[in-house]
Amino acid sequence: MNSFSRFLIPLFWCGVFALSGCADGLLNDAVTPTAAATRPPRVVVVTATPSHTPPPPTATPTRAATPTSAPTATPFITPPAPGEAVEIPILMYHHLNPLPPDASELLRTWTVSPQQFTAQLDYLQAHGFHTITLKQLADFFERGAPLPTRPIVITIDDGWLDAYTVAYPELVKRKMVAVFFVPTNYATAGGELFLDWAQAAEMSRAGMELGGHTISHEDLTQTDLGEMRRQLTASKALMEEKIGQPVVSLSYPFGAHNARVVAETQAAGYRAAVILCCGYQQQAGNLLTLPRIRVSYEDTLEDFAGRLP
Repeated sequence: MNSFSRFLIPLFWCGVFALSGCADGLLNDAVTPTAAATRPPRVVVVTATPSHTPPPPTATPTRAATPTSAPTATPFITPPAPGEAVEIPILMYHHLNPLPPDASELLRTWTVSPQQFTAQLDYLQAHGFHTITLKQLADFFERGAPLPTRPIVITIDDGWLDAYTVAYPELVKRKMVAVFFVPTNYATAGGELFLDWAQAAEMSRAGMELGGHTISHEDLTQTDLGEMRRQLTASKALMEEKIGQPVVSLSYPFGAHNARVVAETQAAGYRAAVILCCGYQQQAGNLLTLPRIRVSYEDTLEDFAGRLP
């Protein structure tokens, strides 16, 4: 078994869960996203005002005053009423590579080509979506911090090197942000397969969010309590040390979670966590079980657009 195949093992199980339905659907106590809110979030428009009153013009100006344009309005949304949901898609990517025609269904499920990825970013910009981080989403629900209109979260799992070589520069080029979930053992290994800590720190400094994905991509529902806590807390502490920023978000490996996993995730200090599927209705009450939208190789741009609100 070569090194690339060895690291595909976690993705194989992701594929098994995803292709059989939804990972959290296999778990009795997984949280199901709520129905669409009946009342949309409030949209507010803020217009800048002068900080002082300008002096009156002189009686005999030497030249005509140059007209100035009106300040640009800044629209944003505020949190919905308690118990209501808001439409904020969270996109899920893994690999960003071109595939050969005979690629397996597994690879096609968890891969998007670089060309598809850039076309999708361009679509989001052209249609008024604004990328945000999961920290911003948590602040939105927990503290009432406003978000831009049409907010969307881009997440990329597993810390593959193409997250740094493909996704990162395309995001920076468009002044967009994303959340990268990286198992700490993978970043420590770095090399030809995974991004390393120096690259992760660079991305963090550029405004990207680095999130937890445990130490070694473990299915937390299958570990004992002590190992679960180690996977959650030790990985968080190491990542914070390496990037110099708090780690507030987590992607459950394989999407696997249950009530105990969610409770320990919260106890470890994570404020938001994502699962594998499905939909874009987000609520304050499910910040630790946020649904996502998977993007795959076979998706056309029309398919992609059809999954968005």
